[in-house]
Amino acid sequence: MTSENHKTTQRQDNVDPSTGIDQLKEHQISESEQSKRKETVDFANASVNLSGLEVTEGMKRLGERYISGEIDLEEFLAISQQENASALSK
Repeated sequence: MTSENHKTTQRQDNVDPSTGIDQLKEHQISESEQSKRKETVDFANASVNLSGLEVTEGMKRLGERYISGEIDLEEFLAISQQENASALSK
């Protein structure tokens, strides 16, 4: 066994088997990227509020998922469009 294989094994041993893929994504973005994402979400929320609208709890949770790295921008946009379509049909 090479040292490279050993390192791979060590990394795999450090991952809890019950951890889902989405939870692992959280660790794939840097603190810098998380900070940028937080600024972006905060700006968007402020813009919505200044427009006289209210950010829903669902959208707040979606923003948190985006900031943590659980979802990317494409997923964020797709889910938010679905949420908006659902809200408009009520």
